[in-house]
Amino acid sequence: MRALWPETEPLLDQIEDAEQLTFARYCHRTLRRPVETALVHLGDSWHSTSPQLGQGANMALLDAAALSQSLSGAYDLPEALSNYAALRSPHVRLYQALSRVFTPFYQSESRLLPLLRDYLVSIASRVPPAPYVLAALVAGSAGSPLRRLGLRNAESLPFSPRETKEPSHDGHYS
Repeated sequence: MRALWPETEPLLDQIEDAEQLTFARYCHRTLRRPVETALVHLGDSWHSTSPQLGQGANMALLDAAALSQSLSGAYDLPEALSNYAALRSPHVRLYQALSRVFTPFYQSESRLLPLLRDYLVSIASRVPPAPYVLAALVAGSAGSPLRRLGLRNAESLPFSPRETKEPSHDGHYS
């Protein structure tokens, strides 16, 4: 670590024993209902998972958008909160299930599972439609969460997200 990131040296010098370290442990927790009396859960407080899909912030933002939409369009609070849970539950369940499937391949003591994962992903990533599916998983778009919330998706943008746009000399994009 010192060779790769010399700035860590003062911190690393303080570690004298492995007992000073905390090793990450991940678990999956999902509340049955994200709404309690005087409390609404969003993000990890509703649905925590291991981080290999990288969706923690995305899921929390989608929860916030669903809650905002539900509150602004409902006749009363119980209806709004019920709508919030209904809007987000399918996507939450999907990513909880996917995370449970992938966790052993990313966070286990096994030496074989990561090798198997890397081998299978290297093959699958070259066979359509697997590249699209893998990209959708890590982009958070599996299960069409934007469509459920009535939000624009990448296909509705005026340009393709795959295009690399560079600003012209005057700062405008062509």
